[in-house]
Amino acid sequence: MSTTDFYLQTLVTSTKYNSQTPVDDQALLYPDFLARLKSCVSQYRQTYPDQDITFTETYRSNTLQEQYFNNGASKIKTNGMHHYGIAADSIFIINGKRTYKGDINLIRSIYKQNGLTILGMWDALHAQYITIAQQQPLRNAVKAAIKKFQKDNDLVPDGIVGKKTIAMARKVFGQ
Repeated sequence: MSTTDFYLQTLVTSTKYNSQTPVDDQALLYPDFLARLKSCVSQYRQTYPDQDITFTETYRSNTLQEQYFNNGASKIKTNGMHHYGIAADSIFIINGKRTYKGDINLIRSIYKQNGLTILGMWDALHAQYITIAQQQPLRNAVKAAIKKFQKDNDLVPDGIVGKKTIAMARKVFGQ
């Protein structure tokens, strides 16, 4: 399944699509990206078998993204990579507790070795499926797919995922 199909069929139809709170649902991560993340966690656990890694945020709605932007917590106002299910923020689990005190450099190195993109140390535990250069082409492809879906389903083809587009996607994709 392509990232655009995943976006339309899984994310747009999710009840969490417009969530105003952080989402940590791993089912909302693009399947190949999730598989790579799980492989990275397994590699990390070879060095630290008593530690685990999970994710504080997987999918992120544009509503929440804009809040982060307005609060200065993000440089992107809308359509960040979390919105497409291809970014995740990691957190370590040590002694049964969530913490940021694990081996950050090791997990970042493992992410990179597995073809994931990491950002600067200002967002040290963020990993994403595509490079920065690939982000705008993805946004464009998703918008084109939304417009095509809207046109094919007798909706106004404006590329905006509103209530009618969500309802139609749920009807078409059985959610």
